[in-house]
Amino acid sequence: MSSLLLRSARRAAALASLALVGACGGLTDNSTPTPNRYGAVNIRGRATSNTAVRANATVIFFEAITIAVPNSTLQQTDNCIFQGVDTLPQVARGQFRAGESVSLTASGNTITMPYADALQRYATPDASPLAYNSGDVAQVSIPGSSGAFPAQNISVKLAEPLLPQAITVPQPGVPLPVRWNGTNDPSAAVIIQLKYADPTSSTFANRQVYCEVKDDGAFDIPANGLTSFLISPANLRSLTLTRWRTNEVLPDAKTVLHIVTSVDTVVALP
Repeated sequence: MSSLLLRSARRAAALASLALVGACGGLTDNSTPTPNRYGAVNIRGRATSNTAVRANATVIFFEAITIAVPNSTLQQTDNCIFQGVDTLPQVARGQFRAGESVSLTASGNTITMPYADALQRYATPDASPLAYNSGDVAQVSIPGSSGAFPAQNISVKLAEPLLPQAITVPQPGVPLPVRWNGTNDPSAAVIIQLKYADPTSSTFANRQVYCEVKDDGAFDIPANGLTSFLISPANLRSLTLTRWRTNEVLPDAKTVLHIVTSVDTVVALP
């Protein structure tokens, strides 16, 4: 993961898989390090209509000295970098339980997420994904476990479907305009991933222009970032937009419970 990813929803996925390192404001920083306690709730969805989403959720609990915790409200400027594409699957794996099950409530429905010993985590059952609509809020209730993690509730406004406009691949020297239904909500942010093969002999999309932007509905990928993309084989080029939103609570000086909601949208390229 890059330094930019450490400020993104992808960074939230890393939080869920214990891959983050860095500083976490608000928790105790002792000269003799002792572990802090973290809970990570990850709700990831795909739109099923212009206003509806179907999502899966995972919840893990673990200890670490310090980690960087993603915060969507900090995305006040637009940034892009070049980076390699991480093709390795990310699996959220915890260290301990915080009760027998975790409840997830949204759109008037409550889903019970049982603890799975194999991955030491809680997850929505395969047959019971979370269905919600734009404007819904998710409430997660953690029963807690003595000495492991305190009982705690957390909520977040769920990420709405992201509806992109048609994309036109530009000529060399011209930016690539990306447009979508921006919320102008300061709690939300958007990730743009423009993937391609570099060199052109690569058999898969191994590079990307990765941008983190405000959710205002408009961003132009700079022309100087498109050179390799434009000469990549067309069948290895792709564009994905992700809207994400976060929240966190600090039950005490050594504990943080974090939640992230995101919706991925793959944009068709001509």
